[in-house]
Amino acid sequence: MEHTITPDKQSVENCLKGKSYYIDFYQREYVWSKYTAETLLNDIFYMFELGYNEHKNSEISEEIMGKYNWYYLNVYITNKIQSKTYIVDGQQRLSTLTLIATKLYHLSKQYEKLEHLSKLLAECIYSNNGFGTSYNLDNKKRHRIMEAIFREESFESKYENITEKTLNERYKDISDYLNNKFKNSDDKKLNFFILYFLKRLVLVELAINQNDTPMIFEVINDRGESLKPFEILKGKLIGTLNKDDTEYFCKIWEDSLKNLPKKEDEFFIDLIKSKFVFKRNSDIEKNINQSYHRYIFEDNSISQGLGFKISGNDCHILNIKNFIEKEIKYYAKLYYKICNSNNEFLKYLNINELTGQYQIILAACNMEDANEDCKIEIIAREYERLWLLLHLNGIYDSNELQEISYELNKRLKGIEIDRYECIFDSILQETFKEKRQADRIQSLLEYEIFITKDYANTNKRLLRYLFARIEKYMCEQIKINPQNNIEYITTKTGDKTGYHIEHILSRNITNIKFFSNEEEFDSQRNILGGLLLLKDKINISSSNEEYEDKLKTYSNSLVWGHTLCESFYHKTNQYFLAFNGRLKNEKGVSFKPYDKFDKTALNERSRLLYELIKIIWNVDR
Repeated sequence: MEHTITPDKQSVENCLKGKSYYIDFYQREYVWSKYTAETLLNDIFYMFELGYNEHKNSEISEEIMGKYNWYYLNVYITNKIQSKTYIVDGQQRLSTLTLIATKLYHLSKQYEKLEHLSKLLAECIYSNNGFGTSYNLDNKKRHRIMEAIFREESFESKYENITEKTLNERYKDISDYLNNKFKNSDDKKLNFFILYFLKRLVLVELAINQNDTPMIFEVINDRGESLKPFEILKGKLIGTLNKDDTEYFCKIWEDSLKNLPKKEDEFFIDLIKSKFVFKRNSDIEKNINQSYHRYIFEDNSISQGLGFKISGNDCHILNIKNFIEKEIKYYAKLYYKICNSNNEFLKYLNINELTGQYQIILAACNMEDANEDCKIEIIAREYERLWLLLHLNGIYDSNELQEISYELNKRLKGIEIDRYECIFDSILQETFKEKRQADRIQSLLEYEIFITKDYANTNKRLLRYLFARIEKYMCEQIKINPQNNIEYITTKTGDKTGYHIEHILSRNITNIKFFSNEEEFDSQRNILGGLLLLKDKINISSSNEEYEDKLKTYSNSLVWGHTLCESFYHKTNQYFLAFNGRLKNEKGVSFKPYDKFDKTALNERSRLLYELIKIIWNVDR
């Protein structure tokens, strides 16, 4: 089919009068702001006033109007299908011009002398074919509000879409603006302005072939402040379909994405990665993250897999329909469920600002998956466990985690749920062997490695999260309510409301003497067993406070710190004593109070913390 672009320069009158434009269902809503509309009016009036001030004493004539400077309103793009003219680009400007014409129509009706202009303006707004009124820039979203605006009736109904709301609001703004401009003027100035508006504002129409629509749609809108990538993708996909199909598929698209406001692009990025990305590649990641709406139409394996590019047998049409009608419909609903889930492990991942779980869950779930809830639960739990064990083994790297995430995209596809834990463990084993150049790994967290993690080499937010999880586990075991929830403890760091990491061993002479030298003291006081959390910086002990004085503060702190105090072991604390007994019998460690915190106490607390972590994260399952 021949590809042509036909330019046609025309005035607002030629552009609107007697025309009938259709706005495709895949086009975005009318969204111009008050600022944008008033900026256009300011520019128009600036050019108009230059001519009017020079020629206001002249009689109105075509020759005089021809001396006014013209004002360029840019390009709008159309394509004609089955005798109907569709707007591909420019509906925001044409909509605003229609609102201005409507207000000028209402103003002109106030003057008998301007009746000829009223009729002309009316032809720029609507037409009547004998079967009813049809507005020249129309679709189902606009008819109700345009009827109210044109008839100067109050719109009392509930807005059904953004376009109705914006058209009504912008008309009121335009009405106020023009009322103010002409409040002290006679009919002559209004006459001049209407003629200037109709005759000297110039647009260029580009009429294009239907097959060029998706390409033109992207080129025009993929610049500056225009459409977001998912909106451009919508235009490119639905713009390819037959006009008889656009309303149906546009409704599916909108219904599918309506619950993901401001997350639409994240959804498409994760969906594409879940389907096609199984190994880290910085170029592919960059292309998907920044311009997936272009990349999936280029010459690459993802494009070939999706099959959206034009083909001789129209197979691309079937692929587009299937993608919208089945995949987007199901996976957008699943994505919404993931993003809004109350699952505790998804919340933990969100607290730690992790996102890899989204694409992994999409990859693991088949269309209309009956096991999706179970898969969400297991994947979220295992991904959080994997992330923490990478940290505690001292080999966490964001790029490494991304690599693992892509590997999980591949390994979990089509796999039975009961194999998920083995797959996660296998990946951890493989990662540890590679990093340590070892043939065999004894445990996913060996004590000799755990003890090397300390205050200096561990992310502080991670430390707060680690101790928050310890706190939650202990509170559950001893049947008390936690002081605060995990999110609060992990994320709040304010001087008066936040939690801060406390060294049990203050830097003073008493504590230094417990160690061979200052260097050993400085190193050992930082290990995880020598840390706890305190709320409110005011309560944090001074840097040289003696341990017995610190205990007074710890007695009012989180449970992990409170267990250092003798008072916590009172016989009335029966659930704690029972829990402590189970620990000793099953793991060979136990809590105990310390009247002094020396090297022995530090080692015991470190081993205790290690065993608690192994229980909570099921390290040796």
